[in-house]
Amino acid sequence: MAAHLVRILPRTLAMAVLLGYLGYTAASWLLVWNPADGGAYYDAADRLTHGLPLYPAVNPEAHEAYRYAPWFAAAWIPLTALPRDVALHLWSLAMLGCSVAAVWPLLRRPTWARVALAALVGQTLAETAMFGNAHPLVVALLVWTVGRRSFPAWVGVAASIKLVPVAFALVWAGRRRWLPAGTAVGTTALLLAPMLFFDLRNYVTDPGSGLLSLYSVSPVLWVVGAAAALVAAVWLAIRGSRYAWVAAASLMFLGPPRVVLSYLAFLVVAAELARREPAGRRP
Repeated sequence: MAAHLVRILPRTLAMAVLLGYLGYTAASWLLVWNPADGGAYYDAADRLTHGLPLYPAVNPEAHEAYRYAPWFAAAWIPLTALPRDVALHLWSLAMLGCSVAAVWPLLRRPTWARVALAALVGQTLAETAMFGNAHPLVVALLVWTVGRRSFPAWVGVAASIKLVPVAFALVWAGRRRWLPAGTAVGTTALLLAPMLFFDLRNYVTDPGSGLLSLYSVSPVLWVVGAAAALVAAVWLAIRGSRYAWVAAASLMFLGPPRVVLSYLAFLVVAAELARREPAGRRP
């Protein structure tokens, strides 16, 4: 009996902490709900319709910083028919729905590890949705297209919003699967290319504080961490390991000079990709 308690106690405590953190985030919606990040998309669409600069000079720490492809601003134009606050709060609720959709595949086949991962990722995505960021949409888009022949193209679509998903192309390239790798990279380039028609002199490239990136601690440490994650992803891909997907998702968190915890949500996509491959897969 004692041995059984010793065995289950750590994971029970971990699960309680994760679920408690998720509950705390859900309660925070009632206290600090502020979809300010969505304002960047709304304002970008408004500037696009009025012929104003799509990428104006702005503080890199500001919620108003727009760093995405022009098509995403164009997609927001219908929402500008609504009052700004109404549009932003509706968008934020939609992102909360995307947060649930992103972790749902983990809950369809529940194990302790999958439920724990769902709680961790769900918390980070729900917190991001509270601020109206598009991150839950990107993760849900990838989770629900895993396994489809069109998945590499969807990776490109996601990368045109949040650049980091293009790291999945490293796994295909490492395995010499040039068609999906080229499709992902080509789709990303195609959707980002229209940026060249806009004035990019004020495009925000400064990572600012870096938030939770190693860059905020030390640029040198960040370079070392990003390089190590890149080498691990490529090495595992060349060896044909299914854990190459996990390494690519880790690179998405360790690679950018500016990240938040929700970037860990790409681990859900990696888990789905790895689950669909037999153990010990070789190219």
